[in-house]
Amino acid sequence: METRDLERIRFITRHFNDLQGLRYGVPLGLILLAWQGPPLLRVAGAVGALALALGARRYYPRTFGAVEQQPAEPEMELYPASIYSPAGPIPRLAMPPRMAPVARRFLLTSLLAVIVFAYVLALPPGMFVVQGDESHPRLLPQTEPVYAPPFVSPWAYPYGREMMPPSMFRAVLAQTAYLLAGCLFLTLWLWRRRDLSQSPHLALAVLLLGLAALGTTLGFHVNREGTIDPLLDRLLPVLVYPGMAALLCGGALILAGLFDHWQLARTLGPSARVED
Repeated sequence: METRDLERIRFITRHFNDLQGLRYGVPLGLILLAWQGPPLLRVAGAVGALALALGARRYYPRTFGAVEQQPAEPEMELYPASIYSPAGPIPRLAMPPRMAPVARRFLLTSLLAVIVFAYVLALPPGMFVVQGDESHPRLLPQTEPVYAPPFVSPWAYPYGREMMPPSMFRAVLAQTAYLLAGCLFLTLWLWRRRDLSQSPHLALAVLLLGLAALGTTLGFHVNREGTIDPLLDRLLPVLVYPGMAALLCGGALILAGLFDHWQLARTLGPSARVED
């Protein structure tokens, strides 16, 4: 067996639990895809996602086995503090971790991104109004004064009034979906040690974070007549409507989940055993 194959197997076993795409990514993507549909489609999507997640929970151990962490040797245990005792060292209480490391990284990455996102939105030139339907929306600059907390945007604070127009609030929801989904894929790429096999996650992160950045700065590209760059005009339905954001984010989650599942099947499935 080549060194490259050993590295691939080591990577798969290290991330065996979070590579179960049919258990996590695909069900969540199905829920997002069905979220903007009629109520019957929402119920069907939620039920299908739950059934897939429960089935995958049994499928992966039966098909690929399980990865268990070997317990550390008693003499090799590390103690946070040294307490003198004639009977020897006193083992510390086994406390489960409060939060998984990948969740901690996701929260930290999302917090930093949301701070930048909120600051750009609070700038006075960034406000706009969306008119028209999903087939051909149009942007107009927001002429009313904007309220923002003084610690976010001091020069906008004295004006008062509403925070943002309702149409822009819906656009912010779409951009927030891109932001959180992009942070999720970026966190997975970093958590998996920027492995070359995880390049699709990095590509999805760049795509979704790029859409969030474009949507956040739309107000800076709109003139008083409501005309913007032709390329941005073609992307407007994707940037300002939550339904389009749910479709794209759901599709990205499904693609990433299927890719993760393919990696497991390729490395630990029957075909891999035949090759060995």
